[in-house]
Amino acid sequence: MPAPGSAPHAGPDDAARAALEQLHPLLQPPPPPWTPQTPGWAVLALALALLLAWAAWRGLRRWHARRHRRLARAELRQLRSELAAPADASRRAAAARRLPELVRRLALAHAARDEVASLQGAAWSAWLDRSLPEDAQPFTRGPGRRLADWAYLPEAALPWDELDPLLDLVERWIGRHRVPLAPQ
Repeated sequence: MPAPGSAPHAGPDDAARAALEQLHPLLQPPPPPWTPQTPGWAVLALALALLLAWAAWRGLRRWHARRHRRLARAELRQLRSELAAPADASRRAAAARRLPELVRRLALAHAARDEVASLQGAAWSAWLDRSLPEDAQPFTRGPGRRLADWAYLPEAALPWDELDPLLDLVERWIGRHRVPLAPQ
């Protein structure tokens, strides 16, 4: 036992503790920054942002350019539902008579008015054939050859048995037509 008035005997644990208390605390490194350290990453991020903005702008322009097609498809769906509904013959004929008008309006929306507005008969059918990226000539020789008849024939003379293939052709034309080049 230590004598009164003398310091207690310091053991090895006490000496180690005293030495540890004299040490400075460890310095923590600063947290890594969220921003890149080199300007190359900033340039790459800017280029990526510009690319995304350009793609969004192109997509929006394309979506606006196809507005006429979307409206025509909606009107064609309306015509199909009116033609499929059990209604009197005059209402059904009135719905069927709107089909050539729909094709003409869409053609006028996409092509120059002076190129399309005056076309009739075989010239109109040939223009419609050239506007499809196919070689089958569906408006001259196929189900579309009597498209103009739907606007002017009397109800009794309308070719009702050819209506479904014609509706399918018009739907395909709405989705795939392109403004044709001048005939060669």
